[in-house]
Amino acid sequence: MNSGLSRRSGLALSVVGAALVVAMFTGWWVARHASESTPFGAASPVPYQRPVEKAMAHLYFADHQGEYLIAEQRVLEKPVDKASYGQLLIESLIAGPTQGASRTIPGDARLDALFITPAEVAYLDFAAGSFSNHPGGTGAELLSIYSVVNTLVLNVDGIRSVKFLIGGREAVTLAGHSDLRSPFEVDMMWIR
Repeated sequence: MNSGLSRRSGLALSVVGAALVVAMFTGWWVARHASESTPFGAASPVPYQRPVEKAMAHLYFADHQGEYLIAEQRVLEKPVDKASYGQLLIESLIAGPTQGASRTIPGDARLDALFITPAEVAYLDFAAGSFSNHPGGTGAELLSIYSVVNTLVLNVDGIRSVKFLIGGREAVTLAGHSDLRSPFEVDMMWIR
């Protein structure tokens, strides 16, 4: 009985030893071939990145008389994240028009954050002082508001309304006239 047990133990040790030798050889072979395919000091392969999608966006700027909004088409690299895309659109509005329209947001304005709630409200937090160089007046202020609102709502799926914050706080007005305490929905009456 002891000799049968010792033969099984010997056989088991032989199988385990053989498996270890095969594992060590396989590890050596894989390491050797991996080092041959990537020269010393070379960068390792870049992980797969989703290709950047291009999108046709309609940015809304003021007409020459400052009475209505007109669309300016731009091809933008569209981030996968909706909030990042919204931020890119607002930064493009801040940069200003390129096709003869008029600016609706001061060039020194800065958007600090944009986030979208599950209720599809986009909260925009502009830096304090972003609208201190705004020309003022009810009409100009409404053009600025609807420039932002229409650009976001008409270009970003998942945004239905826009709430303005300034300096991380709820703002009463943009430049002294229009009430900002409630979110704004798209208004096509401003577009010509």
